[in-house]
Amino acid sequence: MYSDTFLNFPVYTVVQLTLFFSIALGIIFKDMLEYKLTEWSRSKNSRQKINYQTPNIITAYLGMTLFVFLCVAASLSTFNIVEWLSIIMGAVVVFPTALLIWVQLGSMFELMAKEGIGAINIEEYLPGEKKKVKAKETANQ
Repeated sequence: MYSDTFLNFPVYTVVQLTLFFSIALGIIFKDMLEYKLTEWSRSKNSRQKINYQTPNIITAYLGMTLFVFLCVAASLSTFNIVEWLSIIMGAVVVFPTALLIWVQLGSMFELMAKEGIGAINIEEYLPGEKKKVKAKETANQ
């Protein structure tokens, strides 16, 4: 085991702790988004923009991203990769993906605000589901 990784903690302990905190912050982030979405759908004017960029949600997302990055970097360091290389590889994998998810989340919420929640129905794009959706639509008419 590479003992100089992450302040001389056993690397597996670091992986477990960072994984736990990233999952916990991910659940908190999910719950905050669900609350905002419920609040938006209950409002009288549901065509307004969904305000998801609050300090609490941003903090939860950044915390989750940070702990995912630390988990990936610690996991890569178990392969006896040089510490700085595992940190760079973790950053290259995690941070662009997190940015893409945040941008796509905003696009999805804009689409929901314009066209309603039915606009993001992904079931019809799954293989075999399109036939079931069309069959239900024709049965309901």
